[in-house]
Amino acid sequence: MFGLTFLTTSFAIAGAIGASIPLILHLLNRERARRLIFSTVRFIQMSHQTNVRRHKLKRLLLLLMRILMLALLGLAFARPFFADSPEFTQKTGGKRNAVIILDTSYSMQYEGVLENARKAAVEILDGLDASDAACLILSSDTARVVAPLGSEFTHIRTALNNAETTNERTDYLDAMQTADEILQSIPIGEKQVYLVGDMQKRGWENFIETDKLSPDVQINFVDVGAGKPQNYAITDISVPPVILKEQKASQLVARVRNFGDEPVENLQVRLFIDDNVIDSVELDIEPDDLADAVFKVEFQDEATHTGWVELPADALSIDNKRYFTLQSLRSIKVHAVRERPRTRGRYQTVETFFMKKALVSGRDAVQIDFAESVSVPNASTLASVDVLILADVAELSSGEAERVKAYVAAGGGLIVTVGNNIDADVYRQGLGGETGLMPCDFVQAVGDALDREQFRVLATVKYEHPIFVPFKEPNHGDFGKARFYRIFQAVPTKDATVIAAYDDGSPALFEKPYGTLGRVLCFTSTIDREWNDLPIRAVYLPFLHETIKYLALKDVDAAPNYQVGDSVELKISEDENGDAARNAEIAVFNPNNVETRLQRNENPTEISSQGSVFYADTAVPGIYSVHTSGAAPYYFIVNVDTTESDLAARDVEELTSMLKGAADELVEEKPAAELIAQYEADVEKNQNVWVYLMLVVFALAVTEMFFANRV
Repeated sequence: MFGLTFLTTSFAIAGAIGASIPLILHLLNRERARRLIFSTVRFIQMSHQTNVRRHKLKRLLLLLMRILMLALLGLAFARPFFADSPEFTQKTGGKRNAVIILDTSYSMQYEGVLENARKAAVEILDGLDASDAACLILSSDTARVVAPLGSEFTHIRTALNNAETTNERTDYLDAMQTADEILQSIPIGEKQVYLVGDMQKRGWENFIETDKLSPDVQINFVDVGAGKPQNYAITDISVPPVILKEQKASQLVARVRNFGDEPVENLQVRLFIDDNVIDSVELDIEPDDLADAVFKVEFQDEATHTGWVELPADALSIDNKRYFTLQSLRSIKVHAVRERPRTRGRYQTVETFFMKKALVSGRDAVQIDFAESVSVPNASTLASVDVLILADVAELSSGEAERVKAYVAAGGGLIVTVGNNIDADVYRQGLGGETGLMPCDFVQAVGDALDREQFRVLATVKYEHPIFVPFKEPNHGDFGKARFYRIFQAVPTKDATVIAAYDDGSPALFEKPYGTLGRVLCFTSTIDREWNDLPIRAVYLPFLHETIKYLALKDVDAAPNYQVGDSVELKISEDENGDAARNAEIAVFNPNNVETRLQRNENPTEISSQGSVFYADTAVPGIYSVHTSGAAPYYFIVNVDTTESDLAARDVEELTSMLKGAADELVEEKPAAELIAQYEADVEKNQNVWVYLMLVVFALAVTEMFFANRV
C-alpha cells in the first residue's frame, strides 16, 4: 500500500504556514464598501455590481495562486515521494532485494527449456520497482555472479538474453549458498531468491539440513522443466586399454540407458573409430532401464586410436556421444640383459633360457618380440622397449645405471631377478638409496640350491593385484606347488610394496613406482631353474605373460576418463639433464580445434616440480590432442557427466519446505533510523517529485504576475 511521505517534513509544515499568509493579508486588507447617496443611482448600481463581481473573482484567483505557490514551494523543499505503508517501511525498509538464479546446466538444453527460463527470469525482473535491487547468478556445477546486487536492470536483462547453457552438471548448492551470502550482507529490505530451472533431482543431492536458507530469505521456484521428458544416453563405455594382435577380437561395450517413461525400440547404436563408422547395432530398451551394445574390434596396426559411440539425435543430444581412446599393438617388445653363458658340466646355461621359451611359445596368446644382450642397450634402443629385464646381472656401469633410471623414469617397466651373480653392494650403490630405483635392499642369499629336500613355497599372494587376478579363481593356477631352494633375503625400500611372500615370511616379489609412470618389479629368486622349479610349473608361462602385460600396458590402464570441467595433468618428458621440463612448450587442441599453448616461462605456476602442466579448459566434451616439442602427439578424452541425463525433477513444495529456515529462528528487528532514512532518500531520488512541483510553482508565478497587472 503506497502513501505520500516527505523526506524533510519541516518544510511541508513551513509551506502550510506560509500558505496562510496571503489569506491573512487578504482578510486584513479587505475593502469595506461605503454608502453614497445620489439622486438617481439605478444605472450606477447596475454597472458597479458587475465590476465588483469581476474584481472579486480576479482577487480570489490571485489569492488562490499565491496560497498554492507558497504551499507547493514548501512541499517541494520537503521533497515528497510515494512509498509503501509506514509499517512495511519500518519492517523491511520498503525495498525488495531479489537474487535471480538461472540454471545453465546441460539438462537445460532439452528442447525449449532454456528459452522458457530466460523469459521467466525477465518477467521477474520486470515485476520489480525502480527502487528495488536485483542480482543474477548463472548456475551449473558452480555458481557465477554475472550481475551484482543493484538497480541496474538493463545489464541484468542483457545478461539474461545472452545466457547460454554449459556442458556441466547441475548442483544448486553453490548457487543457493552464494545467494544467501549476498542477501545477508544487505541490512534493509525484503530478501528474495528466485530459482529458475528444471528442478532436476540431480541438483539437490548434496543438500543437507545445515544448507537451509537464512530465516529472513524468501525462496521462490520457477519450474520450467518439460512435463514428461524422454531422454536416452550412453552412460558408460568399457574399452580394452590395448588391442593386441591375438587369436580373437576384443570387445567394446557401450551401456545405453532409457531415462524416459516410454520404451525405445530399434535404437541404433553406432561405433566410430578414427572418424569412420565401424559397426552398428540396434537395441530395445524398456522405460527406466538399460541395455549393452557389444562391438568387436581388432586392428592390424600399432597406433593410438580415437573414437566414440553415438546414438540418434533426441531432445537432449549432448549425452548421445561418448568418447574413448585405445591403443593397438602388434606386439610387446621385451629386452633382457643377462650375463654371458656359463658352463655347467658339458652344457652351457643361460639365465634367460626358460623365460625366452615361455615368451616365444606364448605368441599365439600375446605377441611378444623378445631380444637379449649382455649389456644395457643405448638410449635410442631403450626408447622402443616396453619391458626391460635385468636377469641376474652382476654389475652395471655408471652409464648403464643412469640409462636404466632414465628409461624407467620416462614410463618404462623393469624386472630385476637374482641369482649367483648378484652383489648387494653393487645394486645398492648403482640403483639403490633413498630415492633410488630398486624396490628393495638385498641382504643375503639363503638356502642351498643343490639340496632339493629343503625348500620354501609361495604362501602369500595378493590376488587383487593385476598380475595375479587371472589366478584368483580355483583351478586357474597354484603358485603353492613351486619349490624355492634358494632365495635372496631383502627388505623393501621407500614406496615399495610386497605382493608375494614365501611361507617363512620372506618377500618374494616387490613392486615400486618410479618417475612419472615407471614401475619396477624385483623377484628374489632366479627366473630359471637354478634356484627353483617354477619354470616347469603350469603357472610359469601365464605368470610371465601377465607380468609383461602389466608393465607394458600400465600407462594405458592409468589413463583417466575425464569429465567436463576436470583439470588434466599433462606430462612433460625430460631429457637426462631435466631441461625439457623447464623449456618445453605444450600445444593443446580442443575438439573444436582451438589451440591453447602452455609454456613454463609464461605460466610458471602451471607446471609442477615433477614436470607436469595442468590444463583446465575442458568445457567441451570430445577428443583433445596434446603436442609437445620433440615428441609424438597423444590424446585424452573428456565426456559429460551422464548423471545429468536423468531429467526427473523434485516437487517445488517439497523443495520449499526443505530450504526454508525455521520461522522461530527469525528475530524481527526494525532497521536503524539511518538505514530507513537512506532508503527514503534513494526512493525520493528516483522519483524527483519536487522537480515537478517547482515547475508548477514557476507556472503559477508567471500566471500570478499576469493577473496581478490587470486587477
